[in-house]
Amino acid sequence: MERSESMMINEVQVREKSEKQVPTIWNRTFVCVMISQVCLAMSQSITSPLVSSYAAFLGAGAVLIGVLTGLYFGVAVAMRPVAGPAVVFLDKKVLLISANILGILVNFFYATFNNIPLFVVARVLHGIQFSIIGSLVVTIAGDSLPKEKLGSGLGIFGISTAVPTAVGATVGLAIRTWGNARFGVVGGYKAIFYAATIFMVFSLIPSFFVEPVRRSKEELAAGGPWYKSIIALPAVPPSICNMLLSMSSALFSAYLVPYAAEKGFSGISLFFTFYAATMIISRPLFGKLVDKHGGTVVFLPCIIFLMITFVLLWLAKGILLVYVGALIAGIGYGGAFPSIQACCLQTMPAFRRGVASNTNFLGVDLGMFAGPALAGVVISAFIGSGKAYSIMYLFATIPLILSLVLLLAFKGYIDRRIKEVSEMD
Repeated sequence: MERSESMMINEVQVREKSEKQVPTIWNRTFVCVMISQVCLAMSQSITSPLVSSYAAFLGAGAVLIGVLTGLYFGVAVAMRPVAGPAVVFLDKKVLLISANILGILVNFFYATFNNIPLFVVARVLHGIQFSIIGSLVVTIAGDSLPKEKLGSGLGIFGISTAVPTAVGATVGLAIRTWGNARFGVVGGYKAIFYAATIFMVFSLIPSFFVEPVRRSKEELAAGGPWYKSIIALPAVPPSICNMLLSMSSALFSAYLVPYAAEKGFSGISLFFTFYAATMIISRPLFGKLVDKHGGTVVFLPCIIFLMITFVLLWLAKGILLVYVGALIAGIGYGGAFPSIQACCLQTMPAFRRGVASNTNFLGVDLGMFAGPALAGVVISAFIGSGKAYSIMYLFATIPLILSLVLLLAFKGYIDRRIKEVSEMD
């Protein structure tokens, strides 16, 4: 009898201790995958601006340069039918390690390949790596987070991309300048790609310490055959919103330099510094709002912030207004992307989150691929007018308006679905 009472007291004490524990996002897996993502994003941010100029250096013409620049995202889109099931069915830790090793090889190939055919091979392999690792790291991070802190956790996780974006161009330029001075023009490019290789090695190391959630055979079987792990239908509406968002946001990096040249502005590189700085601050704050009010509620005003930015770029007569636009854009994108990303993940139960993440990144890839291409059509229609890029940025509000309308149309469905999945989990 006394033993029974003692066991009951112990059970009560354990329960009370458990209830007092506050769920935290700062667990080992989340920290490790975030460190890995920081190094990965740094590797990408110092090399991406050089792809077109390096292709030209190797002898590519204007058309081929455009193809090589977009090939990265084109391959990523084509690989989604493979990447989605891979993230769901394969061991995520092994997959993360393998994707990072592929990233090391790709950047080493960039540094050592010195002709266009081999450069194309490297771009294809890079697209394959990107298609896997993008949705994979978000899935691992999302699985490691407490359900009630998914929004704030993803907001903080977004900093792992925002910080390298803020400093990557400056670091890359410094490395290239050093390489040019020591080894000539070829050495400048090689120095960048060798540095990116080293960052990928740093990305690989924490991959060995993650502990992804392992799904049981019953959970995997409940998801159905592999082809049902390519696209999650409930995640399609928010994914389309993300595609439209990406179509517009991709135009910042793609066309700001020629826009500044057309306007006669100097110091345009500070746009990205201001943009990233406000994004670093806004993402965790908006993440908390997502947890409290829901992603659909947060997404709507953030889209309006981004629309204001593009209108300011259209109207700007001086660089100061462009900087104001950068600050507003950091707030808008810093809230819009993690909120709609959280919506995508929350539309599916935890064991199917990899499919939702793949659906989300399919939208992102399509937007990043289509946005600059469609913008090029607008630019060509107004070329020679002295305001082609300004008008293009005004046209960039159209995808944002469409995303606003789409989310308003599907807001009720998305919110109901998220509630159902929450109760299911």
